[in-house]
Amino acid sequence: MRTGPLLLAGLLLAGCGGGSGDDVHDLTVFAASSLTAVLPELAEAWSEQTGTQPILVFGGSNHLAAQLHDGAPADAFLTADPGLIPVGVVDVHFASNHLVLAVPAGNPAQVTGPDDLGRDDLRVAVCAAEVPCGRATHALGLPLSPDTEEISVRAVVTRLVLDEADVGIVYATDVLAVEGIDGVHGTDLTPAGVEYRAAPLTAAGNRFVDFLASDTALGILRNHGFSE
Repeated sequence: MRTGPLLLAGLLLAGCGGGSGDDVHDLTVFAASSLTAVLPELAEAWSEQTGTQPILVFGGSNHLAAQLHDGAPADAFLTADPGLIPVGVVDVHFASNHLVLAVPAGNPAQVTGPDDLGRDDLRVAVCAAEVPCGRATHALGLPLSPDTEEISVRAVVTRLVLDEADVGIVYATDVLAVEGIDGVHGTDLTPAGVEYRAAPLTAAGNRFVDFLASDTALGILRNHGFSE
């Protein structure tokens, strides 16, 4: 099942109170889908410090950027694509990630390494080239002939969990976070990785971006497999 903008629209409606005001939900964060596992824990730590509960909206970075361009209210934008950050906004680095080969749990197709991506019998799932995980994937120069190119890394993960793909290229943090998929041993595809940037869009967003550089936030990111 594909993940698309319609799912994001539902999340966005839930977050329309963000971007202004000072009530308990005074912070709306747009974030790349590869942050789905870690950002709720970061938000909880933020809430414990400030007494406010952020509204989190996840999706492919390009779709989130398009929503921001169309006027969607948000206080911060977390993305692995600095080219999508609004012009004039000063963004900061807060984490790094890297790519690995992943397979459904148990590796039923017996994938052993990147050379297997050229096998005709494998169903291969990757991110589309217009999103950060896709650009990093296509830059690897691997023998890719993907059966599906997804709009986010979480959509690739879903294909693997549902056994709709035999192998995919995802982030190392996804393998740690998601039950039902395994990493292929010895296939760390570094230095093919991404750098996450945080862009504050309001004063509240600026405070949250500052929080991402705190020892508390860095510890949470490391526990989820991100590097600095």
